[in-house]
Amino acid sequence: MICARYGPAAVGWDGVRTYVNPPRCSRWVELRDIVEELPLDRIDRRLLYLLGIPRGYVTTYKLYAEALGTSPRHVGWLMAENPLPVLLPCHRVVKSDMTLGGYAGGVELKRRLLEYEGALCGGKPCRIAKPRPVADIKNAILQSLGVEPT
Repeated sequence: MICARYGPAAVGWDGVRTYVNPPRCSRWVELRDIVEELPLDRIDRRLLYLLGIPRGYVTTYKLYAEALGTSPRHVGWLMAENPLPVLLPCHRVVKSDMTLGGYAGGVELKRRLLEYEGALCGGKPCRIAKPRPVADIKNAILQSLGVEPT
């Protein structure tokens, strides 16, 4: 498994999905190298709205549900099924009351990722954006991670 650093987390890539803080990494690379290997044509299009939430912002399950025309509960399920955590930033989706909600890597890691991205003020999310689709997926992922697009 190749791995890269993103703030407080390691992102592992096994050729199918990413893992947050994997137990073993065979080789360390730059985030850009992992993004270059992603099978972007196989990503659930509903997850791509995550890339429309700028770094330093969050959205709510409710706003995400409105963008997709579904329920907040369904959005929670969709985020839990995200095969590319961190790269498709599901950690940026929070509850309407601005509490963090769940995260596959644990709520503490979600908090640390949002803190790293500058999305917390006084320990709570403070900047909200409506999720939106993006045109150039690869560059949107790189921008979302703070890596210069190609």
